Amino acid sequence: MLSFVAMVFVSLGNKIMQKLETVPMRNYPNFLNLFTTFVYIPFSFAYIVPMVRCGSAITPDQLRVPKRVFAVMGALDGVSGIMQIFAATYLSGPLVILLTQSAIPISMAISKRLLRARYSLTQYMGAFTVALGILVVLGPSMADGGAGGSFGWSTVMILSCVPMALSSVYKEIALGESELDPIYLNGWVAIFQFAVSLPLALPAAMAGDPRVDPLHLPENIWDGLKCYVGVDSVEEGPYEDHCWPGGPLYVTLYLIFNITYNILIILILKYGSANILFMAMTITVPLGNAAFALPFIPGHTPLQSTDIIGLFAIMGGLVLYRFGASLCPRLARAAAPATKGDSNDAAKERRRPLLDIDERAAAADNFNSGSGNFNSGGKKRVAFRDSLSEAESGGDEENPFSGRPPLAGGKKGGKKAGESPFEYEM
Repeated sequence: MLSFVAMVFVSLGNKIMQKLETVPMRNYPNFLNLFTTFVYIPFSFAYIVPMVRCGSAITPDQLRVPKRVFAVMGALDGVSGIMQIFAATYLSGPLVILLTQSAIPISMAISKRLLRARYSLTQYMGAFTVALGILVVLGPSMADGGAGGSFGWSTVMILSCVPMALSSVYKEIALGESELDPIYLNGWVAIFQFAVSLPLALPAAMAGDPRVDPLHLPENIWDGLKCYVGVDSVEEGPYEDHCWPGGPLYVTLYLIFNITYNILIILILKYGSANILFMAMTITVPLGNAAFALPFIPGHTPLQSTDIIGLFAIMGGLVLYRFGASLCPRLARAAAPATKGDSNDAAKERRRPLLDIDERAAAADNFNSGSGNFNSGGKKRVAFRDSLSEAESGGDEENPFSGRPPLAGGKKGGKKAGESPFEYEM
């Protein structure tokens, strides 16, 4: 019970601060993206360096994993992260929370295509219901022709789930179920994500509001740093700075909640029940929407009728997706039936360990070159384990969301096929 309450509190704080940090820092989304990514590098390597030298948690096998694997994940996370930060800056808090749930149908589609993952009927129903709820939420902005750019930034937020889901699928392909220390993984991913975010800052700055020319981008990032310590730089125009005290307060609180959130995810998945995590994540969706309707919350937005209808639809979809196997076991068993001609050898093949380290490196090369089809036609066919029983368990590990490198983990470094490879909060 204590872990559930702690997870709800920290997750809710993470969701709220993810938006609130953008209120005083509205003119500096590039700085926010770079700063909140960079913070993870010293934080992670303060653990990695002593563990490599004196500890046993990071083994020689883990050190031999090619760094190009981390580079691919970092590049995908970098694209996703910068899209999410910019979209969150210009969208309302309730819309940010609801639109991020599009990760479920998107990650299901990508996992099914690339991993041949199997899902229960309740999971399909849940993902479909979530998609319908998102369409309801987007209805007013579509009817207004995207007035104020809200529909465009909503689309950016939804599309940001694609590279993040691809990152998790690539992680499954390249790492399989090998034991990999989660902080070691995410420390290296953070390095590459930060490196990719630097060149991406140029086109992102020109797409922002107000637009920042490439020649003025260094000055804008410097002004963002000053805003973080409470010093205003923009004192006239439609978007004046109001950096004190919100800048240092909200950004620091976001980092504290986010790091605590990711540590809690690791602890709960390793020592507790994943259902605690799923229940906490589900309940924070309506709580987060209600919080942003409170008048004392900066940038508060009253809930419209379409927001409430969409919220109920998304909540129903989340419950079906995450707990449908327990609520409707017959429907859960109805999906992904065994193939009639399935032989014992084929069944064993699906249940064998995914890949050893050498095979995973070859698979990663194949994936990078774009020449490999992991379902057929390649030199090496990748066999993924039968996930029907896992799909019936109704789970998808929450994946830290918001563009920061997730301290993902638990007991295994890889995702299970049949689970949503996404939804971590960052």
